[in-house]
Amino acid sequence: MIISAPSGAGKDTVIERLLRAVPDAVLYVTATSRKPRPGETHGQHYYFYEPEKFREEIEAGNFLEWSMVHGDFKGVRRDALADTLDQHRVVIVKPEPQGMRKIKVLLPEALTIFIMPPSVDSLRRRLLVRGTETPEQLELRLRNAEIEMAAAPEYDYVVVNEDGKIEQTVQEIASIIEKEATRPRHYEL
Repeated sequence: MIISAPSGAGKDTVIERLLRAVPDAVLYVTATSRKPRPGETHGQHYYFYEPEKFREEIEAGNFLEWSMVHGDFKGVRRDALADTLDQHRVVIVKPEPQGMRKIKVLLPEALTIFIMPPSVDSLRRRLLVRGTETPEQLELRLRNAEIEMAAAPEYDYVVVNEDGKIEQTVQEIASIIEKEATRPRHYEL
């Protein structure tokens, strides 16, 4: 299952709670070339690669998909995703829309959900409160958010994460997962 959202829409918080709410759900750990934020752990939040190491892995063909996002590489390792899919009923992958498109070409049966913020103003407030970006990074993320939100109709489901209603969002997505889990899906990696 692919869950995408612009920065600040609440994707990581929703996913963290989904992992507790949905039986045998696991988050696939994405690789990135950006530096870890405070509190982020290699192998738990992301696999953190130096940019040169990321390029080497791309050239070796080890990524199912990869993209340049906010000036950094992000990608899904083919081998790690295959192992995770073999071991769990629900595997959540969290690429941006460009990554979703690449994965859907290779895995057309993947379920896709886009988490939409209630507004761009709400998104700006959330990013300011989060406080993890410089003013330049914040503006880049907001510009990219508009592009990402324009891709929402390409997803199977769009769920609005209203301010102060995170549990409602989690329950809505958990219901979608349970409904969709009855459909058999096959993945060839």
